[in-house]
Formats: sequence, C-alpha cells, structure tokens
Amino acid sequence: MFDYFKKKFHAPTSCRLEACSLCQLNCRTCPMRLNNSGKIGNGYLTAKNFEKFINLNPTIKEIELSNNGEIFLNPELVDIMRIAYEKHVDIHAYNGVNFNNVKDEVIDALVKYDFRIIHFSIDGASNESYGKYRINGNFDRVIENIKKLNETKKKYGKDFPIMRWQYVILPYNSSIEEIRKAKDMAKDLGMEIYFKKDWRNFIPKNVKEVEKETNLLYEEGTLLSNWEERWVPCTEVLFNPQVNWDGRFLGCCNLIDEIYDLNAFELSLEEILNSKEIKDVVKLVMGKYHGKEKAKTSKCYTCWFYADLCKTKKFITKKEFLLNEKRYTRKDNK
Repeated sequence: MFDYFKKKFHAPTSCRLEACSLCQLNCRTCPMRLNNSGKIGNGYLTAKNFEKFINLNPTIKEIELSNNGEIFLNPELVDIMRIAYEKHVDIHAYNGVNFNNVKDEVIDALVKYDFRIIHFSIDGASNESYGKYRINGNFDRVIENIKKLNETKKKYGKDFPIMRWQYVILPYNSSIEEIRKAKDMAKDLGMEIYFKKDWRNFIPKNVKEVEKETNLLYEEGTLLSNWEERWVPCTEVLFNPQVNWDGRFLGCCNLIDEIYDLNAFELSLEEILNSKEIKDVVKLVMGKYHGKEKAKTSKCYTCWFYADLCKTKKFITKKEFLLNEKRYTRKDNK
C-alpha cells in the first residue's frame, strides 16, 4: 500500500506562499481572527525572501499568494510581482482578497506584471449585506477598486489579471434578489462569478431556489458540492504545499495551531518533502498510524480533517494522491 511513497518525492511545480497574514477586516467566522492568529503570526513576505525562495526552488512555475490575510496589505507586493514576472513564475490569488485597500501603484503593477488570477471575496451585492459578514469592509469601495483595475487593463490592452467574484452563501445574502443582483453586477464588471457554501454548513431556507440560481448542491454532508471527488487537502502537502509568510512550512492551509520545524527559506521544498516529518504525514493520512501513539507525534494529529478521516475510517488512498499529483503537475515542467 505504501510502496509508492517510499520513493523520493520530486520538487513541486506549484505551491502556496502566504504574502501577508495581516487583515483589516474582522470577518465573523475567520479562524485567524477568532484564534488570535494561532501560530501563524502577523506579518508579511519580504521581496528578499520571495526571491530567495524562487532561487531555492527552480521547478516552481506558479505560486498562490493568498491564504489567511489580505495580500494588498503587504508593502513590498509590487517588488514581489516584479520578481515573479522577471523569473517567469505565475502568481495568483485563488484563495481570495477583500480588495478594500489597494494603492494605485499596486493596481498598475497587477496589470503591468501579468498577475494571473484574482478571486475577490464579495459576499453580497450591497453595503448592507456585505458588511454584516465582512466587518470593517466597504462594498462600494471594493467595487470602485475593481473598476480602477478594469480601467488599467484597458489602458495596457491586457486581459490579465482574470477577475472572479467569490460569493459565499450566508444568512445575510441568501435572498434570490441579492444573488441575482450580484450576478448582474459581476457581468457588468467583466467578472466571472461563482458561489460557495458556508464552511460552517449554513443551509438557506430557500434552498431549492438557491441551488437553481447558484449551481450549488446542499445534500447532507457535502461541503464542496461542485467537485466530482472528495476534497483531500492533505495530498496538497506533496504537490501544492503551503508555506507561511516567514518561511515556516505548513503543508496545507488548515494548519494554523501547529507548524512544522522546517523553513522553506533555508531548505528547498524537495528537501522538506523528503524529510521524515513530512513522509510521516503521508503515512498518517493513509491510516498507517491510526490508533497508535505514533500518530500523536505529528503536527497534523489535531487537524479537524484528520479527525474526520479517523471517524469515518476513510483514509486517503494512493489513487487520491496520484489524482492530485496529476492536477498540480505542470506539463511544461516535466
């Protein structure tokens, strides 16, 4: 069962490197704000460390910059974008940005340096609905900043960054009128829009209407309903690993309260992935240490996802690891 993972793990072609864990908002269920930032800490990635990371990992071709904070609070973001552009590394923000506070020079750099994709976390279609969850945020200011970005793209004659509106269905924004208004606004702004279910499993009263309007499914026990296979974040440790803003290795975005004693500004990702600590993570989530004291030595032992694996006894399979290896491997880097 474990033979495949006895071999040396190859350096990944993509990873997630937190640009900034700071955030000016106080979203109601944000684990960072509720848990006083855990062991992640408050800070930002420096351009110097970003370049060091790129040089340590020449196989990396794309980097996700967003994780627990707001990347646009990083004062060195323009330099980071420039370095990525010069090193031919694609950068994006799939995990989401709030885009409340962004300087004109940063908007210009987003286009000038071909920032690839930005997902804007906009849960509502008005100040009233948006502000009930995104506390301290201002919907109108976000929309104005998006319009500025559109104008800058037009000025440069560029299609990047691709802009997507991420809308989490919550008690404050689940009316059909609000959802339709957001869809119309996104179209006017030249943005794709997609909807997500609340991670705390809120189910709207008008669930059938919401499903029809958003293409979400709310069957029992389904957190992310638009995926054909189950979501297995543990596999990303090998193929799309998460690194903290200060270089500390997290593995995945779920790890907030525990952090491995490995630093990606000192070691290459290939060295980290082939360390005993990370090889033990693979064995842990595949069920080799289930019910044994050995499991408690892993930083991942306290993770809610691992607890669910133990409860259901549906541990991650070799097939699921291979599926994510294929998903995250760049064809141009084989």
